[in-house]
Amino acid sequence: MKKNLFVYVFFVIVIIILGGTLIRVRQTTPNQMRQSIISQWNSKFISQTSNKAYVISKHDRKRKTVLSESQGYGMLIAVKSAKNSNDQEKFNRLDRYYLSNRDGETNLMSWKQTLNSKGRVIKKYRNSATDGDIYIAYALIEAAKKWPNHASFYQNQAQALLKDIIKYDYNQKTQELMVGNWAVNSRYQTMLRTSDVLPKQFKTFYKFTGDKVWLSINQAMLQSLVSLSKQHSSGLIPDFAWIRNKQTVAVKSKTISSKFDGDYYYNACRLPYNLAQSNDKISQQVLQKMLRFFMKEEYISGGYRLNGERLTRYQSASFGAPIFYAAKRNSKFSKLVQSEKYIFMQKLDSKNYYQSALVTLTTLDNF
Repeated sequence: MKKNLFVYVFFVIVIIILGGTLIRVRQTTPNQMRQSIISQWNSKFISQTSNKAYVISKHDRKRKTVLSESQGYGMLIAVKSAKNSNDQEKFNRLDRYYLSNRDGETNLMSWKQTLNSKGRVIKKYRNSATDGDIYIAYALIEAAKKWPNHASFYQNQAQALLKDIIKYDYNQKTQELMVGNWAVNSRYQTMLRTSDVLPKQFKTFYKFTGDKVWLSINQAMLQSLVSLSKQHSSGLIPDFAWIRNKQTVAVKSKTISSKFDGDYYYNACRLPYNLAQSNDKISQQVLQKMLRFFMKEEYISGGYRLNGERLTRYQSASFGAPIFYAAKRNSKFSKLVQSEKYIFMQKLDSKNYYQSALVTLTTLDNF
């Protein structure tokens, strides 16, 4: 009897909590949600020195870590959320941090820096990561549009950065971008980080520079995704792959980063967001095959094998937010919009920079 009473009371409490959450969400306007997410992002992940700002990807009491990827996301979020001149200064602070942490004599950003508790860089790692540099270049181009008074300053930086991406990260044989400047003349020069495929950004770079190599890069990298997509009925694509003459293939476990290198994991999970920004036929072909797979899933878990088998049983906003973004642009996948709405009912996870960045970008583009 007591057990039944306990179950009943627990059930009632759960219903009350869920009901309260739904009421609160319905009463929250899209603008309020947007402002709340921006405020959380800035307070949880943006740290400042006297004249610079950086995005903390990881920290403890003594050390902070900044990645070129996190800085690129931070600069892009700063542009997308900007409203006034004060916001331009916030962007400029992030930009100054990038400029002071370039890799050697290049315009590429050092892929990782370690800072002490006071915000002073105590170790700057050699080499670059291509994804971070792409985000930074794109953010600079967008900043030039947002703030015409400083357009030439941002544009000159973007031109220099894009020139060095081609100089140091471009494989002329495969016509694709390498994972970073460290991969040249190594076995990794034919490795593809699939989340580096950013068709909208590549076409923007072509229009900005007039250099047709960006069109070649876009076409070659999308064809690699097509090759990977065709290999499994799920259409899922791995974090990393080897670029081969006839067929691009997933890498094996622990090839470069983790035992999940050849799975749909925390790099490839960005692909729905990347591809949905472009309306070209190839991007949509690859994207919609993945979305059709997710439509059959009871919920979106934190990782999959390429055959569609779940790697985990928990839900992950890192995976769900990009899928929400993509589904929002096609009414055929409205079920996924409804199933992933829960993401925006929660506060940003202060211990998960990567997930929070994807949620923030999705919020800025949808609310």
